[in-house]
Amino acid sequence: MAELSRSAGVSAQDVVAAVRVHLDRVHDAVRRLGCEPAVAVEVVEASAVDLVEAVSARPETVADAVGWWFARARALGLRVATRRPDDLPLGGGVLSVDQDQQILAEALDQLPERERVALLLRDSYDLPAASVGAALDTDADGAMALVGRARLAFLPLVDDEPAPPPVPHQGDLSALARLGQGGPVAARDATTRRHALSCPSCGQVTDAQQRAHLLLRGLTVVALPEADRVGVLARLEEVTYGLLPTSAGPLLPGEQEEFFDQDEEPRLFSPLLVLFTLVLATIAGLGLGLLLSQDSGPSAPIGVIGQLPAGVLASPEPQQPEVLVSPPVVQAPAPVTSVFFVPSPSPSPSPSPSPSPSVASPSPPSNRLTLSVDPTSGGNGAELLVTGTGWPPGAQVTLDYLDTLGNETGSRTVVVVEATGQFSADLTAQDPADLPGRHYVRATDGTRTLRAPYDVEP
Repeated sequence: MAELSRSAGVSAQDVVAAVRVHLDRVHDAVRRLGCEPAVAVEVVEASAVDLVEAVSARPETVADAVGWWFARARALGLRVATRRPDDLPLGGGVLSVDQDQQILAEALDQLPERERVALLLRDSYDLPAASVGAALDTDADGAMALVGRARLAFLPLVDDEPAPPPVPHQGDLSALARLGQGGPVAARDATTRRHALSCPSCGQVTDAQQRAHLLLRGLTVVALPEADRVGVLARLEEVTYGLLPTSAGPLLPGEQEEFFDQDEEPRLFSPLLVLFTLVLATIAGLGLGLLLSQDSGPSAPIGVIGQLPAGVLASPEPQQPEVLVSPPVVQAPAPVTSVFFVPSPSPSPSPSPSPSPSVASPSPPSNRLTLSVDPTSGGNGAELLVTGTGWPPGAQVTLDYLDTLGNETGSRTVVVVEATGQFSADLTAQDPADLPGRHYVRATDGTRTLRAPYDVEP
């Protein structure tokens, strides 16, 4: 049977690049949800691994990767939020002594959690409205309407001045929220913009939207500590390169996955080559015809090729402009503005005696590593059959059962890889906390690490 190769898909390089861009923002969001520094690092890593596994196994559930990641980190962070009200994340460095940072952090902390997340994602992290909607389980317009209401509630907490009340005759607060961000006005907001310029009430709401947006853009993002960043990225890259192809073009909107048969003989001529040959032949024919007409008849004046027949206008017929069709560009949602990051004030953990893992993208193994559990869901205390392929023969693989935050539960076993690179072992899915949700089985031989999910049903 002929081997089939995939021509398009999500690559590990693209996922790792997106994680690097938004790693600090996800960490900042989790910290502002109330997670302690050490717990926030675990939530960031666990949610990133969940993203990779969802993209690999269930890509149809990830319409917006960045929004999906923030939603998963938000769900995990709310479960373990234990921060005291007086312990606000302010970052470190020069901006940490700025009084405005204290005021902004305290004002955000007084907002309801959903409104606080909406302002962070849209105004402080500069995510597109579609990604904000994906993180908050709504659409882009619903996200902007939520942002608009949150901005009006945020301003009085900053300067103790009442915000302008919502205008009764203006039902589309999302449009005023988009106008408050500045920049070019979209076609669908042009009518609202003209109305806001002539209506004092709508003008005040738009000005309040713009002021809140500018204030939140100056919020200091609490970056992931550098020592933790190295470890998180290294472990995440191992998982990503084990589950996804190293490099492959992402599918364009509406494009189907195509497969080609490697045993099929190649075509002699591609459609593009045939079209190019026809164009060259046409041009050559026209040039030859012009030369023959000039040689066979009387000399024509400079710039005149021939006489027009009677009854035909001398002016050339209008031609349709040539339209160059460029392939669509697929871009992951990324901030348009730059954000100044400062290191987290939390102390970094003591370095491990083992060498620090490299951040460089590891080259994928020749035999692809796999890890699977059976069953993939069930109750707490169930017996799991853990299997793996592509591991180094003779290596000792340690299997650990992890809780929803990636912590070891104490359920562990060690298995030796067979000569074929395969192994199988039984492991008890025992979580002492008996919490429902996504748990993991982690396999490591000291160099390579993979995790497989196991969903504990309530």
